[in-house]
Amino acid sequence: MHAIGIDHVNLAFPTDRLDEVIDFYVDRLGFETDFADPYAAVADDPGLFSIDLGEGHGLFVNPTDEFDPEAANFHHVALRIPESADVLRAFLDSEDIEVGHTAERTHERFGAYTTYYVDDPFGYTVELMAVGEQ
Repeated sequence: MHAIGIDHVNLAFPTDRLDEVIDFYVDRLGFETDFADPYAAVADDPGLFSIDLGEGHGLFVNPTDEFDPEAANFHHVALRIPESADVLRAFLDSEDIEVGHTAERTHERFGAYTTYYVDDPFGYTVELMAVGEQ
């Protein structure tokens, strides 16, 4: 997967569950980190690190021992994905990522697109906007 929108989002995650962050965002969605072995890197130093979403956009993973998703006013992060709706949906299905909601939309800059809402293991909603050729 390769996003083409958003610079970065900085989200809190529980320090003792960073392996789930890597599993969802790196292993299952296919984004990258600067680490050769991200599991070993966060085990050695569970500090702030970024996940490269593509085109210079990043997700900053901010580990905390006081994680409480109900305490924040964060709603979701939306990522523009340069794939067709069919290709993106097939990818999500192949990774067993449950789609919570789907919507058909139109944007003045990139036209009609399909958006899929998925939840990461921590309850954050990620909107994946299939803006590629339909």
